[in-house]
Amino acid sequence: MEKTRFKLNICGVDVTVSGDVDRDGAEAIAERVRVRMEEVLNNAYGATIEKAAVIAAMNLSEELSRTEAALNQAREEADALRTKTKEFAGADGLKARLSEAEMKIGVLQEKLRLAENRAEAAEKEAEEAKAAAQNAAHAAAAEPLDLPPIDLRNPMLPDYGDETGLVSFFEKADVKETAREDEED
Repeated sequence: MEKTRFKLNICGVDVTVSGDVDRDGAEAIAERVRVRMEEVLNNAYGATIEKAAVIAAMNLSEELSRTEAALNQAREEADALRTKTKEFAGADGLKARLSEAEMKIGVLQEKLRLAENRAEAAEKEAEEAKAAAQNAAHAAAAEPLDLPPIDLRNPMLPDYGDETGLVSFFEKADVKETAREDEED
């Protein structure tokens, strides 16, 4: 690239750019600086062009530092992936992965066998409990219930001999009349 020389105006300040610089690239950078300086001038009360330039430079430098850190992290992750890819690409890597997979399969088969044994034991217990419940139900159905007699007599009314245990739904006045009739007989 050949050396060039041109002028740019950033917030009223003329700047001469010279060297192996692409004019379009330099103008794009100047536009970013101008936007940042205008933000500072619009938001900071009493800021001068010099202070706005310094603050804009600090803000852009902070962005550059964050971008460089992110780029370095991305490079480290890419290097780690390349290393891992090389490990898995070789025959030894494939053997190691196969061996690891076989171990996992063995562990899973053992877990499956234990689960099947527990399921069989639970089924046997359920069958035994069902048989015991059925036996208890048959035994209970075969034995007569030995319950005490239930007194159906209304304790609020007097007892009239053969009518013991009967409940009267008549008003009390009717009961008195019935009692008098019984006395007269």
